[in-house]
Amino acid sequence: MAEIKSAIELAMEKTKDLVVGGEERRTIATREAESKVKAVVRRYLGDMTSQEDAAREFDEIDADRRLKGSVLVETLVEEFDVKKSPERLLALFGLTGIDLEGSLRNEFATLQGQFQEEMARKEKTIRGKISDSLAFLGITGTGIEPNLAAWDEWTEGAEEAGSIFKQRIQEWKEKVRASSSRL
Repeated sequence: MAEIKSAIELAMEKTKDLVVGGEERRTIATREAESKVKAVVRRYLGDMTSQEDAAREFDEIDADRRLKGSVLVETLVEEFDVKKSPERLLALFGLTGIDLEGSLRNEFATLQGQFQEEMARKEKTIRGKISDSLAFLGITGTGIEPNLAAWDEWTEGAEEAGSIFKQRIQEWKEKVRASSSRL
């Protein structure tokens, strides 16, 4: 009598002699390390874990220290945004061994300060324009505080300021990458 085999048994029979080569193994290990490092960073940035726990999780990842460091640098650089408060992100650079206490940190502080000054100037200008628009519509008074986020002028102004600093931030990110490659 013929034996009925399941699809799983058939697949197992056909693949029993297949093995994963050394190069494929390294590729798989690299991808696993990347996903684990990115998960640690996401949990940390999402306030789901403390810096100490993130450091412990990072150390527990079973991969080469240089690989983990390079993946961490790439992830941190990708996540970096001058518009957000990056203190938590900068704290993770300590896990990579990159010293951001020196010129890179000073350059970042300068960039962030200039960006915040530019945004404050834009906010003042745009608030004035919005107040003028509201006054033209007959809406005036000391209690009138425009909701900037609801106005297209604010969105355009924020995008303009972001584009001004985009190139400078990109240059800073490249310096961080270069600094990490020397480790």
